[in-house]
Amino acid sequence: MTDADSEGRERSTYTWSAGRYPSLAPNFLPAIARVVSAAGIDPGNRVLDVGCGTGNAALTARRAGAEVVGVDVTLPMLDLAREGAALADFEDIEWVAGDAEALPFPEDSFDAVLSNFGHVFSPQASVAGSEMVRVARDGGRVAFTAWSPNGLVGALTDVLDDHVAHENHDPWAHLRWGDPEFVREQLGEHCELSFQRRIARFRYVSPQHFWREFAEESGPLSPALRQLDEPDAREALRSDALATLDEWFADNAVRVEYLQVRGIVGSDASAAVE
Repeated sequence: MTDADSEGRERSTYTWSAGRYPSLAPNFLPAIARVVSAAGIDPGNRVLDVGCGTGNAALTARRAGAEVVGVDVTLPMLDLAREGAALADFEDIEWVAGDAEALPFPEDSFDAVLSNFGHVFSPQASVAGSEMVRVARDGGRVAFTAWSPNGLVGALTDVLDDHVAHENHDPWAHLRWGDPEFVREQLGEHCELSFQRRIARFRYVSPQHFWREFAEESGPLSPALRQLDEPDAREALRSDALATLDEWFADNAVRVEYLQVRGIVGSDASAAVE
């Protein structure tokens, strides 16, 4: 691992365990339900949740009757996942500390591999994507979600670029996975791919409340905001971000576009858009 990779991994780990990030997790539940459904999980399937975080995708797959393993590099997240599983009486889920870029499982281990906005944030996400395919059996499914570069997350990234320096870090890296052409380049040789554009609705009473949750009090934007020492610089970023958020806010919700991807491993069929 290079120094840059190590720094990127530490940054990713810090970002997604910062502040009160677990309080944001319920916003992801509809996307989780959809990606689990897209994976076509049946009772008895062996399922891996990559970058499992607080464990909601793993719990959803377990409720569908699967035998589930959750893997995450962030130990505090795994502790929260264990607590949630115990609360749901699913103490048979296996929680593993591990790196998405070097999954600690042999080839052909799982019927389905999931990642809900997970592997795309790895410092070497292309390696993580290949690892997901490697551990899936022939004919198995790989299903994941990624923020769209043309949606709100892309618009906010533009705003951040205007205010924050990104040394040794490409803030657009994870957004490339929200482009079907990029996904085809990464995985199309090994999977039959299908895509669906989706909208996540994060429920807040105003753009200001959303910004407070995502930038001022919790992950994932809080580390970027903390790079700005001067109050005027922080306020300028906040003002531009709120103007952008206002364009995506309606009916007490911020609309965030993402891409849902499903791959059937080992198929030679060409990729298609559903």
